[in-house]
Amino acid sequence: MIARVAVGALLLALAACASPPREPMRTLSAAQSGEIWFATAGSLVRTDTRLVPGDPVVISGELQFPAGGGGSLPVVVLAHGCGGSNIIDTTWASVLREWGYATFVLDSFAGRGLREVCTNAVALNGTQRVPDAYGALRVLATHPRVDAQRAVLMGFSHGGILTVAAATVWAKDTFAPAGQPAFRAFLPFYPYCNSAYPERDRVSAPVRIHTGEADDWTPARPCAELAASLRASGHDVTITLYPGAHHGFDNPRLLFPVYLPNVDNAARCTFRVASILGPIPPVEEIRACLVKGATIGKSATALEQARRNVREELAALLR
Repeated sequence: MIARVAVGALLLALAACASPPREPMRTLSAAQSGEIWFATAGSLVRTDTRLVPGDPVVISGELQFPAGGGGSLPVVVLAHGCGGSNIIDTTWASVLREWGYATFVLDSFAGRGLREVCTNAVALNGTQRVPDAYGALRVLATHPRVDAQRAVLMGFSHGGILTVAAATVWAKDTFAPAGQPAFRAFLPFYPYCNSAYPERDRVSAPVRIHTGEADDWTPARPCAELAASLRASGHDVTITLYPGAHHGFDNPRLLFPVYLPNVDNAARCTFRVASILGPIPPVEEIRACLVKGATIGKSATALEQARRNVREELAALLR
């Protein structure tokens, strides 16, 4: 009974509060920070068989700067997981600001009227959030204190799927054409790498994957195979595997692994499609492959190592 209550409380804590969208900001002043509503760089609308271009969606994010100082700063855009913005991305944002980076914590859900997609994986997939990240970078590039030439996208789980897709040459060509800002590097944390599509084979900037070897939700092996394949074709992609670490190993609040019985789990699935835009598997096929339940849990050792690794990677990638 205690475990069920803990799981219920955890899902409530992970859920983002839905709120009506506001008027999007198009340019930002030097004094602006906090909640920023903006228009995505178009959208990807799911039909029965494909993702098709659609109109921009108004969503929000939280912009914060390191204490003290001035000047133009590199920025890290953080993309939350399937439960919405939570302790993982907000804690990483705080740590990143201590290191001297501006941070922008995306909220892909509130503007869409969503709370979470952990229990309904087909409600919104990670690829559909790619325009969110590029729309955020467009508005951030107008801020006098943001150096858009040194922008990094860092995503977690569902946001890691977004980050892997956003790293493709296809994403840059589609959402950051000539004259539009693009990301300098990509840091996906425990992304889902079981979906194979040709666009994955070419990335636009360095990619640094971080994942736990014991992850039973977004398994490590397909990501290791993807990284090896990309390196073999000359791309700057690496993966760091954290021994014994579960999904969400960087959650500073969890003291031990927790099993979530109601989340959709596609770890046993393999989706191979002709294009990132489709044809995509029918909803019925996807649901037939899914099972319920996955483990999440903090690893103090992995968390400490990940922070050290990320700090070193950012320093090298943004120098």
